[in-house]
Amino acid sequence: MLKSIFGIAFILVGVFMLGFLAFEALGALRTGAISDPAIALAGNTVDGAMAAPSTLISTTTGIASDAANQKQAQASYCLWPNDTLFDIAQYAAVDLDPLVALNADNPLHAGSTIYLPEGSLPAAQWRQPLPVINTMGELPFGVSGIYLGYDNRQKRVALTFDVGYVPENKAMMEMLAKRGIRATFFVVGFSVLRKPEIITDILSNGHELANHSWSHENMQGMNEESVRYELNRTESTVQAAYPGASTKPFFRAPFGALDETIVTISEREGYHLIGWTVDSTDWVDGMTADGVYKRVTRHVCPGAIIVMHDMSPIVADALPRILDYLENNGYAFVPLSELLSKK
Repeated sequence: MLKSIFGIAFILVGVFMLGFLAFEALGALRTGAISDPAIALAGNTVDGAMAAPSTLISTTTGIASDAANQKQAQASYCLWPNDTLFDIAQYAAVDLDPLVALNADNPLHAGSTIYLPEGSLPAAQWRQPLPVINTMGELPFGVSGIYLGYDNRQKRVALTFDVGYVPENKAMMEMLAKRGIRATFFVVGFSVLRKPEIITDILSNGHELANHSWSHENMQGMNEESVRYELNRTESTVQAAYPGASTKPFFRAPFGALDETIVTISEREGYHLIGWTVDSTDWVDGMTADGVYKRVTRHVCPGAIIVMHDMSPIVADALPRILDYLENNGYAFVPLSELLSKK
């Protein structure tokens, strides 16, 4: 009897551990946190949506350190599929050993950020040709969609926002416009139905529209008809709110969660699926403005797609600091359509 009880307990523990490991693996897949530790290869299986290291979260304002850090940022580069550190060392005209040592703690998958040692030739000056890309559909594609711009050597980034409706969003759009920054706003159709002025606010400030679904529900597991409804009802609602406007050709799935049906139907309906290089994590419970600032400025790289969300006290504090940092370090802001274009 006692042996039977121990046997049952052992089985239950084993089932629990298998369930835990499966849950952890699913979470890693959905956040893009799966990485290849090998230094030789940057694969094309995940995007840059990594979970924020706890060391990046701070309860201090960090404003004093911002001024010091904005002047001399560590030169960075985002890995293209099949990049190797050996090749990058040659391109940057530096020894391999310091490059490896500097990135010992970095995940080395496609879309992740690596840092270049002092004295490296800037990526914009590398003589080796860029990878051959003929269409937008050939850009690096990860678990959440396209995650890196065509040219990952020039200091250009796309600032993207996934938005529903909060009144403060309008002031954020105006602030960006006053700074000469055109961003891309992925809109939720149901929010547009309730507040059609969202579209006017975006377009009147020179920004770009994109689709973020109708309901903002996790679309994984939806049938073809449901996926098509999420896309097309948002598009028709946007057109009703602002005749001539369109969310095409960009769609970002809620939570970046994709499956084969979403990919297939989105392409049939005229959309490119968009992921991200840098998740600001402004949506994470307990995140601070300083944590968002450090997250973005640590992981930004030429060609990056940065994702943020509706205006909040955290975004209101972090966003201007992020913009200052990037501008002071020579970055230009371009809409997503320009970042993903060869022109």
